[in-house]
Formats: sequence, C-alpha cells, structure tokens
Amino acid sequence: MNQRRIARLLLPLIVTVLVLLSAAPPVQARAAQDASAPQRVLLLYDSLGKGTVREGNVSELQRLLSAMGCQVTLLSLDHYEPGTMDSFTRVITVMNAADLAPADRSYLEDAERYTGQALHVGYHPPARLLKDMQLTAGTADEDLADLTVGEFTASDLQVRGMAYIAAVKAERTYGSFTLKSSGRKLPFAASAGSYTYVPYLERDNASVVGMASVLREWLGNKTVPQTFLVLREIYPFSDLDLLEAAADRLYKSGIPFIASIRPVFSNTDFPAMQRYLDALKVVQSRNGSILVNAPEVMPSINSSDHTLGRKMSGFVNLLVKNGIAPLGIGANLYWAYDREYAEAGMGFFDSAVLFPDETVLHMEQTNVSKAFASSLYSLTPEYLQRLEHHGHAMPQLPLNTAVTAELPEDEAGLDALLQTLERQWISFADYKQGGHQTVTDENTVVSEDGVVLVNGTPLNVGYAPEAISSDYQYKEEQVRSFTKLFSVQSKFFIIVIIVTLLLFGGLLSIGYRLYRKKYLK
Repeated sequence: MNQRRIARLLLPLIVTVLVLLSAAPPVQARAAQDASAPQRVLLLYDSLGKGTVREGNVSELQRLLSAMGCQVTLLSLDHYEPGTMDSFTRVITVMNAADLAPADRSYLEDAERYTGQALHVGYHPPARLLKDMQLTAGTADEDLADLTVGEFTASDLQVRGMAYIAAVKAERTYGSFTLKSSGRKLPFAASAGSYTYVPYLERDNASVVGMASVLREWLGNKTVPQTFLVLREIYPFSDLDLLEAAADRLYKSGIPFIASIRPVFSNTDFPAMQRYLDALKVVQSRNGSILVNAPEVMPSINSSDHTLGRKMSGFVNLLVKNGIAPLGIGANLYWAYDREYAEAGMGFFDSAVLFPDETVLHMEQTNVSKAFASSLYSLTPEYLQRLEHHGHAMPQLPLNTAVTAELPEDEAGLDALLQTLERQWISFADYKQGGHQTVTDENTVVSEDGVVLVNGTPLNVGYAPEAISSDYQYKEEQVRSFTKLFSVQSKFFIIVIIVTLLLFGGLLSIGYRLYRKKYLK
C-alpha cells in the first residue's frame, strides 16, 4: 500500500522533470539563434539631399551599418506607416532638409512614444530629444571647421548650412568641431538615455569616421576592428604579370591582401582562362585571399533571366576545382538591396565587401538589406591621406575596413600604390584569420585562424607556375569529306602544269633556233 502511494507521488514529479528536460534544448537553441541573428535597424530619411552637400550620407550610413553586421530596413518618411518603428529596437532618422520640418503625424506620434534606442542625424531633432538632452541646436551658414574624432583630425572642412550642438546636457559626447570664424569648440555628437544626436554627416570626409565611432558604441559592438587591403578590377585580360608582381612585392613587404576578381561564365577552357587561374594561384601562394567580385550588370538586363545563381555557383566550383578558395564576395551596395542579386549572386557567401554605388541597375529592388556574418567598409587610400593623426602609424579605424584600390595599369602605378601604403604605416590584417564560409551545391570553403579548408581538407597554397601552350584550337575542326581525293587531284594537276610548262619551253627553244638558222643565211 505504501509503495503504491509513493509511486503515485513520484509519477507526476518524474513527468514534470522529463517535460522540462525535453523543453530545454529548444530554448537553448533559440537563445543561440537569437544571439547569432543580425541586429535589425530601421533607417528613416526625409530626403536623399540630391544636389546638396548632404547627398550620399544615407548610403554612407547603409554601408557603415552593413560593416557592423546589421540588417537595415530603409524607408522614406513619405511612406511611413503607423507603428512601423515599434517592431525595431533601434531606429535612425536622417533629416537632410533644413527648410522642411517633418509633418507626418504618424511618424511624430510614434517618435514621441518610442522606447528603443533612437539616433537622430541632421536637422529638426524631435521635441522629446530636445527636452531630455536639454539640447540647443544651431546652424553655421558657411564656415571652415576642424573636426577631431578619436585620434583623427580633418582640418579646414568647408561646411555650408551645418547643424551643430550649441549646448547640451549629455552623458557622453563624441569628438569636437572647431569653427574657424568664431573659434567655438562644439561636440561632434552627444548621447543621453535612449537618444543620440549627430548633427552633421557628409560622405567622403572625416564625419564618416566620426559616425562610425558613434555607431560602434550605439550598437554595442565589442569586436576589435581590423583593416584589410583589397585590390579590385581584376579580369582574365588584366596584366596578370603585373598582378603576380604586385603579389610578390606585397608578400616581401609583409602585407597580406585580398584580390577581388571578376567571374567568368563562358569560354573557361581557353588558355586565357588558364593563365587567369594560374595567376590567382600565385596570389594565394603569396598570402593573398580571394573574393569573387559581382559581375558587371548591363543596362539591357532581362528581368526574366534567372541564371545568375547557376553561373556564380559554376564559377565558384571552377575555382575550387583548380585549387583556389574564394572566401567572400565584393559588390556594390545596391546588390544587398536586391532580392535576385542578394540570393542568387551573394547567397553562397557569408562574407562581403560592399563598395560605394556607381551605376545602380536593380533587378528586384527591396528596402531590406542582406546581412553578412563578416562585412567590410570600403574606402580609398586617398581618403585616408586626408585624415591627419599624430605619429607615423595609422591609428585603428572604428570598424572593419577595406582599403580598396584598383589593380594598377603598369609598374609606375604599382610603385606609386606601394609608396602610398608605406607612407601611411597601416597595419593590414590577414583576411584568412577571420571566419568565412562559401557553400555551393558541390563545395564548402571555410577559413578560421589562418587555416582554409576545402570540403574539410586543408588548402595547399604552394604553387609553381607552368607554361601555358598558345597552340590552342579556338574553333572545333570541321568534318571534311573527300580530303584525300582532293589532295591527290591537286598533286596531279601540279605535275601536269609543270610538264606542260617544260614542253612549252622546249618548243620555244626549238622555234627560236630554227628562226635564227633561216634568217642568218
């Protein structure tokens, strides 16, 4: 009787324990999944500032956020719908129109009651921000200013209609502006509570570095940033000897680098393609890493052409077959905001370098970006030259950066590039030290801590160049009928012609002699 009573008491307890144990793994899995998921950021803007000094600052924010691993939802305030920002824990609003305050009631009401982290850029900070930060804003019509952010300084920036922080009660300020006309020293940015305010952002100047510093703290990014060297615009018909020379010289200088190479989708059995692959093997053997650059998009693109995925997969498989391990993709920013390009073109890679847009040719545009586990912010050596700093060595930038240059056209250009890099004293990192993964239907390429695995096997980067035969049949030989017969006929006619000429010559000689005998008598 007592045993039955004990069993009745223990049975519910055992069932409860089993239920808890069976439920634990999914909870842990969800927690791990949430931890690895990219941060979602809503990026609102009133205007793209076309034709003004603020043109391009929204796209700069897009690239900065991508380099920090965020998934960005881009939305014009003209298309804002009530409650949109409620599903985001972080919202950035860019106000580029100085003479046009936001009037959309839905946006104003949502912004007033928003409880997440809010970052405001430009003009017209919201009333709640002004109140909470006790902020007084001003505008500099036209002036010269010195901007200091961290260890970097940019002198004599020409500013027009620049919003600035005249007074603020902040928990944290970032950098400083010094207006030349008045000598006033003003904070570049400030934050308090859930609000952060950055009054000034222009593309292609030091304010971008300042914004990167603000975003790094705003997003809680704790990773140690690194700088990488990227050479791009590399084709099968580039000067491959110069590419190999660049790889040799960078290797001897102790500079690891990345080659962002253009893919080839046809004629991959031509000698030119084999020379291309061999040059890339030389790059790998000189501590170079390989990225596949996005293919050139032509204006005549056909929206019904969905062969990109097959072509990109085929090219990656071709590289792997030839002992080359691509670790990511290089593409213009708009590729990350296009469903077709993001999935069919970039979907094989978890790492990317996003370059500034030049010509934008969407196939299926979307306002939600593709996020990458590893992403680099691209800038040029010329941009870095405009940043002043103390000491010889370049201070570390506040985010993972790709110093990007095109493959030089000749030895003189290569000399100039290397001299520029040497003068800047940049500490370049080895891309293979990071975690990267490329997966196709046939192959998996993984790198971690300097080791590259191809389908689980360590990549052998040792390579000795071999000569490529130029004796290549570019056209398939046509099937020819009666070849032997025509060859015999040709020889016969040649013999007949020679005999005829000999007979004709003999007759001429005999005739000439008879003529002389007749008339000399």
